[in-house]
Amino acid sequence: MDSELLDLFNETITVEPPTGTYTDGGKKNYGAAVPYACKIDPAPGEQIIYGPDREERRASWTIYVVSTTAINPEGRLTLPAGFDPQQPPFMSVARYVDEVGVHHYVISV
Repeated sequence: MDSELLDLFNETITVEPPTGTYTDGGKKNYGAAVPYACKIDPAPGEQIIYGPDREERRASWTIYVVSTTAINPEGRLTLPAGFDPQQPPFMSVARYVDEVGVHHYVISV
């Protein structure tokens, strides 16, 4: 990715991948947090996302993530300090490719 473009990705999120195991209380266990450089913008207008349960939801944030590694939407997302909530659920994850391969991901929350 072009270095001038990379300068725009000046924030960091973390994603803790699910381990596939659960606590005694039935909550998911997560692995070590993986940091990702990103750019976080307010979601455009009335961006409606359909969740896995087909329920309509309004996205609050669009997160552009510098990564060629898949981001698991079953993980636990943590936004930088100052965002409320700081650990919102994933609404959608989209992969963008160009002629070389995976370019970046876009997360809606």
